[in-house]
Order: sequence, then C-alpha cells, then structure tokens
Amino acid sequence: MRCIGILALSLAAAQTVATPAYADEPFLPIASQDMKSAEGLTYRIIVSPPAGPAPTAGYPVIYVMDGNAWTPFVSEVIRTNLQFGTRSKVEPAVVVGIGYPIEGAFDLTRRDWDLTTPSPVPSDAGTSKIGGYEAMIRFIQDRVKPDIEKRFRIDRTRQTLAGHSLGGLFTLRTLINHPDWFQTYLALSPSIWWNDALLLKEAATLSPSPAQRAARVYIGVGELEEYLTAKYRVEMEAQARILFAADPKSLGTDSVEAFMAAMSSRKQHMVDNARAMAKSLGDKGVMVKFDLFPEEDHFSVLPSEFGRAVPFALRK
Repeated sequence: MRCIGILALSLAAAQTVATPAYADEPFLPIASQDMKSAEGLTYRIIVSPPAGPAPTAGYPVIYVMDGNAWTPFVSEVIRTNLQFGTRSKVEPAVVVGIGYPIEGAFDLTRRDWDLTTPSPVPSDAGTSKIGGYEAMIRFIQDRVKPDIEKRFRIDRTRQTLAGHSLGGLFTLRTLINHPDWFQTYLALSPSIWWNDALLLKEAATLSPSPAQRAARVYIGVGELEEYLTAKYRVEMEAQARILFAADPKSLGTDSVEAFMAAMSSRKQHMVDNARAMAKSLGDKGVMVKFDLFPEEDHFSVLPSEFGRAVPFALRK
C-alpha cells in the first residue's frame, strides 16, 4: 500500500546470529556505497555478497527495491535455507539493495517518485512527486548492474528483481516494459491499483515477447490487505488512533474515521488485483507462482512472502 509507514509491523531484518553453511560463513559482511544517477540523485547500494569462489557460470543476483529495509532480510532467507532448506533449497547469490542515504528503513518521499509511473489519478499523487520509474530502472540497468558485474562474477541468465508494495508495482512494470533486463520477478503485495490499475489492463492485452514467455514470476499477497475481518478492523482502528494522535498527517487522511472508511472500501483491491495479474500472465504462457496468505496484512505477510519468493528465485 502507498503509505508504507501505516500500521507497519516491526521486522527484525538484520539478525545477528549466522548459520554456518557453504564454508564457514555463507555471506561476507554487508557493505554499502553511495552512487549518483544520471539525474544527480544519490542512492545507497547495499550489497550482501556470498563467501567463497563464484560458480563457473557466475552467481545468481537479486536486486531488491527499498534496499535499506530488505537487503539483510533477503540475505537471511538465503543463509537459513542454504543449510536447512528442503522444499526451499537455494544456492548462494549476490543480494543488491537499491536504497537511500538514510538511517531508517524507508525514504517515503523518494520511493513514491522512484517506484511509480506518471498517473492522472489525483489520489495517487497526494503530496508526493510521482512518475520517476523510467529514470530509476535505467539507473539500475546502466549504472548499478555494470558496477556489480565488475565486482562479482554474475550469471546474467539468472537476474532477479524484487519489490514490495510500490516496489512490487515497479517489478511488474519492468516485466512489461523491459522484459530482457531480468529473468525472474518477485512482486510482494504489489500496488497494482496504481493509475486505476493500468498495469493490469496492459497485462490483459499483452502479446508476450520471447523474454516474457521465458520469465518466472512470483506474486504474493496477504488476505487482510483487502478482506478485513471484524477483529482486524478493531486492531487497525486502535493502531490508527495511536498514529493519528502522534502525527495527524501519518494516516494520509483528515481523521481516523476517514482512514477506516478508505481501508474498508477495498478500493485498492490488493488481493483481487494480484490474483487477476497472476491469472492474466499465466493464461498467456508466463510461468507464475501465486500465493495468498490467510490472516496476514501488508506487513505481517512479509516473512512468508520472502520465505516463498527467494527460494522461488534461487531453487536448485
């Protein structure tokens, strides 16, 4: 959902205990460096590299949006499953987070610009600048990828793009607009509602290219992202009142009542859109895995989504 800070559950993205596998440690320490785009914007590129020599073909690579939050999380999913995965068996990969020079997990203003295409829908813009998708994906393709490929031996046939919420929208947009640039797409709780669900309409009329037919796509979503139970509504309203009391702008509405009305309207159709996108792509011959997680919301679903999506990308 658009306001990524609303009712977020606290995720322990950076765990401190490592599980030995593939030599003594499966990953070298996470490192970061700042990099400027062609437009002069500064991004923080956060890299979790595997330990040990690369395979002959090179390492698979996962590029993940909102990298400050999710790079350690993705690497921990790999770390755990290297040794203990059975159904979720993986292999070492380079994890590259596309983030921002901030101390926290999210830059809410900049991500609204970077992860979206232009939209005439007034509620999409809100108070943020939107529409920077093309500049962002070209920054990844033209600047980030060449830098990573200089530092690590990368298997260019196994490049994954991953994102949550607007990052999931960004991921699916790339499948449609630039299908030759990645081979696997992990869209977690994607904001397909953006621009009156334009992406879903484009997918419905898509004539897949060879690269799109060869793509592997994961789409996951939590049931409570659209279908709210009575118990969950009570929990959500209580949390909304706490947030609103601390900062009246935090909900993006004028009142808690307006926020609850918007959330109960199902106007974003998070579940229905995700399911429809998976079906539309699958009907056209694209390999799609769709997961609906009961009793999970936009943030509580993330451990389950990453736990399914990362092995989907890296399964042996």
